[in-house]
Amino acid sequence: MTDATPHAGLAEEAARVLRDEHERLLTVVGQCATAVAAEWDGDSVADRERVMPPFRRALDGSGALSRLPRALADAVTATGRPMAAPPVAAPPYVVVTGEGVVLRANLGEERLVVLLRAFEVVRDGDDGSHRYRRTDGVEIEAEIV
Repeated sequence: MTDATPHAGLAEEAARVLRDEHERLLTVVGQCATAVAAEWDGDSVADRERVMPPFRRALDGSGALSRLPRALADAVTATGRPMAAPPVAAPPYVVVTGEGVVLRANLGEERLVVLLRAFEVVRDGDDGSHRYRRTDGVEIEAEIV
């Protein structure tokens, strides 16, 4: 998600803070994703319900879910922008998706959006079907929109 817009440097700084200051949290997010994928019969699943609900439960049970708002606040601080409200471990700030965890914060008229990608969506064909596959580690994609 990081791009060449004037905000790319701020988004990259937010991602750097997450990588450097929240390394242990990212490790736990990855461990939760790996535990979810270990329950699959193969290297991927087509059923979203085999990804999102178990991933959310694993994040919650590990304590990672409750720590993600602090990580988001630190990422926002790195942008030098004010945050409209303190984040909580719930939408719209922290959202568990089929690809991982999305962190969002309003920065005045803009928004910081960070994806902690733990799964990839693989398209099966032209019919719109897809599968979820565990990625290698947790990738951080950040942008200011």
